[in-house]
Amino acid sequence: MNVRINPSQLSGKIKAPASKSFAHRIIISAFLSGKKCVIDGVGNSKDVLATLSALRDMGANSSLSDGVCEIERVNRKNSEKINCIESGSTLRFLIPVACALGLECEFTGQGRLLERPIKELTDVLNENGGKILGHKIAGKLKPGEYKINATISSQFISGLMFALPILDGDSKIILLGNAVSKGYLDITIEVLSKFNIEIEKTDYGYFIKGNQKYVLPSEIKVEGDFSGAAFLLSSGAIRNSITVSGLNEKSTQGDAKILDVLTKFGAKITCENDEITVTANGLKGIEYDCEDIPDLVQIISVVASFAEGKTALKNVERLKLKESDRIKAIIDMLTIAGIRVELENSNLIIYGGLAKGGEFDGGNDHRTVMSSAILSSYAIGESKIIGAQVVDKSYPDFFRDLITLGGKVDVDI
Repeated sequence: MNVRINPSQLSGKIKAPASKSFAHRIIISAFLSGKKCVIDGVGNSKDVLATLSALRDMGANSSLSDGVCEIERVNRKNSEKINCIESGSTLRFLIPVACALGLECEFTGQGRLLERPIKELTDVLNENGGKILGHKIAGKLKPGEYKINATISSQFISGLMFALPILDGDSKIILLGNAVSKGYLDITIEVLSKFNIEIEKTDYGYFIKGNQKYVLPSEIKVEGDFSGAAFLLSSGAIRNSITVSGLNEKSTQGDAKILDVLTKFGAKITCENDEITVTANGLKGIEYDCEDIPDLVQIISVVASFAEGKTALKNVERLKLKESDRIKAIIDMLTIAGIRVELENSNLIIYGGLAKGGEFDGGNDHRTVMSSAILSSYAIGESKIIGAQVVDKSYPDFFRDLITLGGKVDVDI
């Protein structure tokens, strides 16, 4: 699917999509409880559907209708293949879970998924009872010390947090290096606590008691997603005013830092109940360390394109290991739009200017497409985005919401 976008005056109010980060974690925790669970507000992103599909392969019955998910773990024969489609979270969360349950299976996927790093995770699992070769899983985890490289992905650590509580003894997660994307670990701990699982922070990392039981909370609802809402909130910072509802101002989501970023650029932000409004107030270039917010860098780069002066986005090297090489994607997008951009070591330097429309390649990356769409809405002239259907991975209603806010979007199937 390709889309054509013409300049518009985006403004108004829209509801945030469901948080993928919370949905993944809640669904997996519900599965591990062994009880039938109803979860409200799950949404319908492809990544969440990937987790539901993988859990069906691992022995769950599940359904999803109008954002409401029902899931229950049942006794079924092991599936030979567990398909994670293109969801890195699904893959990295469920490999340790499968090992803790003693399953024998092979994880599969699509796109670049099986190229994404997992060796640090599988190595530590193999040191503690796993028998993993590539994406083929066997063996059964035993309690002990799990020393994990924390500098590559927080998803490795979250996967261990799901798995270790159900082992028959106590375990330690010993972090080697400074953990990246710490906000995602906070989400994991928050969700696990709702299911009566205790994770204790320590000087070395985390202590996890064994023989814990996942217990269903009385009510389960997924909160709104700052990762998806960031595109619309950033639009308000560029021009006019946008209100997004369904967001928790005090959320543990790391991407809630978009509010801090936009404030530093100069935007005005107001919060009332579950509604956050961002209003343009003149943008000026900033310096910002993006190590813990890699998923925001693309849309921040768009905001920087409309800011006066120079913006330096620091520590962006991990963007090369996402669904695409997102550093290259940003440079390509901004260059096509006539915006000067440079890569200096691990920092992106962007010089605000007059963005022009053009033909942008989505590169099979949902965040590339959404970033290009926001840029195109404020650029001079018509733009075309190729492969725009990949927004289904995280935000299937993105273009519908953009139109609701006044976007001039034509879909060319």
